[in-house]
Amino acid sequence: MFTVNYSEIEDQLILPYQLLKIAIFEETKHLFIERPNIIKKWCKEAYQMTEDEIRNQYPPNGMSPSFKALYFFLTEGLYFQKHITKYMIKEAVLRYWETIITTVSSYLYNEFPEEVNLSFNEKTINQTIEQDYLLTSMDNDYHMIRNIVSKKKEFKERGVGQLAADLIDNKGNFRGMAELRPTQTTHISLKEDQEDLWMRLVDSAYNALDEWTADVFDLITYLWLVSPKNSEGYIEFHSNDALRLRQTQDSEEDSKELIIRERDRFNIMKRVVALSSMWVSLSDGKVITQEDKQYDFQDFKRMFDIGALRVAYDRNTGEAQGIYALQIKPTDILTPLINASSQMIGLLHTKVFQYSHQTQKEHKRLLRYIDRQWKMRIRLKSKLTQPFKVATLLKEMDIPIRYNWSDKKDKLENVLDDFKTDGVIKNWGYKEHFDESVVGKKGWYKNWINYSIIIYPTDNLLEGYKKHVALPSQAMLEQTILEKLHQISPENNVLRTERPVNSSKSLLGVTAPTIETEVIEKPLKTSNHKINEQMKTLKIEQQAFNFDVKEEIKLSPEAMDHMINHLNISIRQAAEEIGVAHTTLSRYLRKENKRQNNKNDEKMLNWLKEKILISV
Repeated sequence: MFTVNYSEIEDQLILPYQLLKIAIFEETKHLFIERPNIIKKWCKEAYQMTEDEIRNQYPPNGMSPSFKALYFFLTEGLYFQKHITKYMIKEAVLRYWETIITTVSSYLYNEFPEEVNLSFNEKTINQTIEQDYLLTSMDNDYHMIRNIVSKKKEFKERGVGQLAADLIDNKGNFRGMAELRPTQTTHISLKEDQEDLWMRLVDSAYNALDEWTADVFDLITYLWLVSPKNSEGYIEFHSNDALRLRQTQDSEEDSKELIIRERDRFNIMKRVVALSSMWVSLSDGKVITQEDKQYDFQDFKRMFDIGALRVAYDRNTGEAQGIYALQIKPTDILTPLINASSQMIGLLHTKVFQYSHQTQKEHKRLLRYIDRQWKMRIRLKSKLTQPFKVATLLKEMDIPIRYNWSDKKDKLENVLDDFKTDGVIKNWGYKEHFDESVVGKKGWYKNWINYSIIIYPTDNLLEGYKKHVALPSQAMLEQTILEKLHQISPENNVLRTERPVNSSKSLLGVTAPTIETEVIEKPLKTSNHKINEQMKTLKIEQQAFNFDVKEEIKLSPEAMDHMINHLNISIRQAAEEIGVAHTTLSRYLRKENKRQNNKNDEKMLNWLKEKILISV
């Protein structure tokens, strides 16, 4: 074993082979400080010289594969045919440490079988848990694809052995198709003992389409955004990554230990395989008409590619136990939607992973929707406290049809209460007073679904967006609201705040010359959602705007499209409210009407005026 005081080696000294090995080890060992077995073996490799090394001044055949890969990455990958100094090694590690970890990790599992239980994403996952949010795409196409992987019932037989589902965007338009092709999941070469493990996962691909699969979809794309990639663009995805986010910790002591059963790993990996079994064809933004739905898409592309597998083997029998990790990357049908430079990257609360995919599906769906809407409002410079229509929230939750309207109301309110308890939202409440005594009476829900609910984001979300995007002031809550959000009395749980007023300046082009301040009394929804004699009241300082509308509201495709997007409703829903055919409204928005229809124009203008007045 060669003895040297590494600290005495000068930074600018050109290193001979013997000192070069030592410098590479000493400057990279901190990257693997939690892997003592690796550090111990690398230290031995660095400080000893075999006869072959002394003779050839080159790594021998028997050198540790992972350390040899590390050596070649730095010497031939970064500094090919250059004289290397200690300073150059330091700079390379400082700049390329993530790539170093990725490059070496593919060698570690065969060399150190015990490492199969550990994820190199552990630090990233811990940071994600601490900050409560992960990055995800809020792009419409991404949202559409993410939704379809959770909807097993949407897939129907299309030809022999093929299952396909329509891709419908948030406006109700047909945009493409998704196909499940389990037998075409990957082109990787599998060892004989791995084939059985893989085929078990493939056989369960269809049954794995659920809300949990949507979670895994978000997690993989997030890790691909923030994790180092190897030369082929793959990242490592470990079953621990997903299971760590799903596990609810009851105490700090428990949080240090992640207890995982083989069944849990299998459930995660079968969802990864389901995602890699999915092939998608999109219409590149083009809306496909009903008549064109029989179009035979030829450009189906796999959503994810799978690289090498990380398989655990029984120490006694040598038999393959399970797939613990794998290399994965999104294909070019997804990468434009999740590009880190995209303006559509937003924050998704990690609590979505902890809600049950079996008993809390509505929690997952609504949380994804609300977080997406906040990102869209920030991007479009809208008020974060703009109310949500009850009908819209119910649609996103997709509550089973067996629920009656009273149950649906309770479900919605209970989910929002859970969000507040779990710190997902700051608070919520109805914008208008709702008389609970009418619940259960004939037709009561027809009015209720048109009510609006204000949902307040948490301070943590606002801080998260400050870190990740430059927030324009008009996209944030007014400072007075932010201050009052903290004024929640623990005794009566009454929130004192200003009612947000949605300015329709972008639609009307008008100003607010006079402002009056008045105080009104508004009942606050109690914990059991029932009105009683001891209901508490909420004092709200309301700004009453007297608009002097001098500009005439004019009908145009642009104004209609702006309002539909502003209300976040589909073209089909808007058409129903207006009283025209869905195809008629679609053609009008695309400016494809061959002749003017005064009656339809009048209906659309009246609808537009009504919505603008409501927004004021």
